[in-house]
Amino acid sequence: MNDQDASVRIDLASLTYNFNVARAAAPTSQIMAVIKADAYGHGAEAVAKHLGSADAFAVARISEAVALRECGINHPITVLSGLIDQHGLRLAERYGIDLVLHHPEQLGLFQSSGVNVWLKFDTGMHRLGLGLKDLEGCLKALSEARVLGLVSHFSDADDPSNAKNNEQLETFLAQIQRFGLPGSLSNSAAILSGLGTDQAWVRPGIMLYGANPFVSRSVDLRPVMELTAPVIAVKQLRRGDRVGYGSRWQAQADCTVAVLAIGYADGYPREIKLDTPVGLNGQRETVLGRISMDMLTISVSGAPPSIGDRAELWGQHVAIEEVAAQAGTLSYVLMCGLAARVPRIYQE
Repeated sequence: MNDQDASVRIDLASLTYNFNVARAAAPTSQIMAVIKADAYGHGAEAVAKHLGSADAFAVARISEAVALRECGINHPITVLSGLIDQHGLRLAERYGIDLVLHHPEQLGLFQSSGVNVWLKFDTGMHRLGLGLKDLEGCLKALSEARVLGLVSHFSDADDPSNAKNNEQLETFLAQIQRFGLPGSLSNSAAILSGLGTDQAWVRPGIMLYGANPFVSRSVDLRPVMELTAPVIAVKQLRRGDRVGYGSRWQAQADCTVAVLAIGYADGYPREIKLDTPVGLNGQRETVLGRISMDMLTISVSGAPPSIGDRAELWGQHVAIEEVAAQAGTLSYVLMCGLAARVPRIYQE
């Protein structure tokens, strides 16, 4: 890593801590750790190798599963979005990858192979999933030995008070009991709420990385990702001076500002509000002016920093949820949106 670059520190000890929170919340369930989208920006290979105690992994694309196999991951891997063509099916057969069948048109494709499948049942999210009639038909058409179980997804688990959660759970449990199959329904928010945590499998995703899946509820998780960038300039401004493109911010008094080597080309959101916090030398500073492609400007409320001092954009002291809210988005989006040019540094 060049000290002049923005970088991400991945705290693997915190990853383990969060995994153990999931394990404790669902002690009788097997854990299918969700590491799609490059483990939510944390690096799927490194995360999978560190989470060796997971019972299985889940990804979104067959290419993600193949990449894990090729780097030596031997755990069961499920492709949550399934497949739609023979090429993907051949890869699944070759690499021993499990698939999700969520549409009746996939049945003919899957019948021609020996891959194991999860059947996705639509319990009310109406995104992916089989209706009850199609579910019955697929179960009749597939060998029992190839069906790993039923899977579904909560649409509103981030709001534990929403009555739809129990409606989906009851719908799912009825079919689990009817067909005598293992089930997997609980995502991170459901695990932390105790919804469906007595099922055979749970699927923690965002919670593994320390982000809070709830809007208004605290959780015992530790941030895994810390995004930092160096100070590359310190400037003294006079009252009335304006900063950045569009002269969006104006100094109300003489002040000191610092310029950081990070911008929207690194994945820091351009839509961020002016008062978004940034940590620098033990102080909470704020973003000033527009975010540029490669840099941004922040306030300096304490002693002027030195060139090379590193500021925290999100991590241990500035919660990623707070930054996401200031950008009108979600922590998931920020994590997954980090650019490839930002190096990941793994710390045990």
